[in-house]
Amino acid sequence: MLEIRALSLLRPTRLHDISATLPAGQLSVILGPNGAGKSTLLHLLGGALRPASGTVSMAGQAISGQAPAVLATMRAMVEQQPARPAGMTVATLLDIGHGLPDADARQQAIDATCIHDLLARDCATLSGGEIARVHLARALHQLFASSNACRYLLLDEPTAALDIGAAQLQLASLRQLAHQHNIGVVAVLHDVNLAAQHADHVLLLKDGSAMASGAAADILQLPLLQDLYDAPLHELRDADGRRAFLAV
Repeated sequence: MLEIRALSLLRPTRLHDISATLPAGQLSVILGPNGAGKSTLLHLLGGALRPASGTVSMAGQAISGQAPAVLATMRAMVEQQPARPAGMTVATLLDIGHGLPDADARQQAIDATCIHDLLARDCATLSGGEIARVHLARALHQLFASSNACRYLLLDEPTAALDIGAAQLQLASLRQLAHQHNIGVVAVLHDVNLAAQHADHVLLLKDGSAMASGAAADILQLPLLQDLYDAPLHELRDADGRRAFLAV
């Protein structure tokens, strides 16, 4: 599991004394208003930023001080606006960071993201949704090739470039992937309704502090969400018990 203990940071966004446990093999979503520190926290979890105090551990191992090659076996990250290098084919991008690409892991990542028809394309010609899928495949190639028992996929706004139907399919696919391969998927989202439909676990972040963390069904409650967003909300439920939250 991924454990966050008393994590604090002063810059670029102030985070204060965040503690949470994000389970392996589940889809965890970080929710919060603009400026809450969601992306900054994700970069701390991936080791791109160092905390002022506190620790991030995976399977009991602190990620700080880990050699880059070791850290790469533990986590992979996809940014909100991933690089779209001109002159580089998708097939080449998939192998970035791999000294000796794993053919089976590579094919597994291609199959999981359905990018078979993009492999010969120049990355600069791809749409926002297409390049997001390609970078997801790159990250999955990295994790599928790892023999580490504890692996996390960190995603910053993975549905930002997708229409509503594609966003639903993406989150459903990520959750299935987490369960099937025992990979912890941690995604920063703005859409509370996507989280309500697909998340196993939720961390609520406000003003750089953790308001609550736990099973999605327990955390995504109207009073907490109204406090999180400082806005009146209305909760809807359909006949199957699925919930949606609307601003009123």
